[in-house]
Amino acid sequence: MMDIVGMRSSKTHYLPEHVGFYSANSSESLVVELSQNIGEILIEAIEEKGRASFAVSGGSTPKPLFEELSLLNLDWSKVDLTLVDDRWVDSNHKDSNELLIRTHFLKNKAAKVNFVPLKNDAKSAKEGALLSEDAVKTIAMPFDLIILGMGADGHTASLFPCSEELPIGMDSKSKSHLVAITPKKAPYERISLTAKSIFEAKRIILHLNGSAKLHTLEDAMSIRDSSKMPIYAFLEHGLDIFWSP
Repeated sequence: MMDIVGMRSSKTHYLPEHVGFYSANSSESLVVELSQNIGEILIEAIEEKGRASFAVSGGSTPKPLFEELSLLNLDWSKVDLTLVDDRWVDSNHKDSNELLIRTHFLKNKAAKVNFVPLKNDAKSAKEGALLSEDAVKTIAMPFDLIILGMGADGHTASLFPCSEELPIGMDSKSKSHLVAITPKKAPYERISLTAKSIFEAKRIILHLNGSAKLHTLEDAMSIRDSSKMPIYAFLEHGLDIFWSP
């Protein structure tokens, strides 16, 4: 399979050696490269064990990636897909990551993906967490691939530094795949993969656009405290960063 660690630039001198860094000149060309790499990873997993398991993040950054992925020529019926996290809102709500996936990914060649939502009919994420856990357990673990994003505060997934539940979500001994989170500085209750579930994935990719995100990474490596900037734990663990200006 193609080496996706790619190029290293002077902008990333602060990153650990075991963190891969790939940059492209534009977000559009980055999406094409990243989509091809994702396709190779999923195809390899299907060839090895008959199915591939995949988790993606929401937000505005991955929308073009989802559109590109939906056109990839692979046997999507053999791919189990879920979300890294979601807001506890109706699946047709404008801020639902599930709606984002259904609108931009589950179409074209990817219409046959086995998509497992995190949200259910429970009134709160805490009430619905066990049902969500049961749903995710239908997917073979560990994940073959997880695509993460990152906020300006250093959160990834819905592992927010401002949430009381962060220690539960970051617990390396957790036996749960998911955690209910109520951030103090962001709207809505959330349901999120735990750090352990993400760490155990065979491949982890962090998809970022813009110089501000590089500054956030640099801050995380300077502060070196995952309770203040959760992304630090993932940089320490190791992943591949795909970035464009």
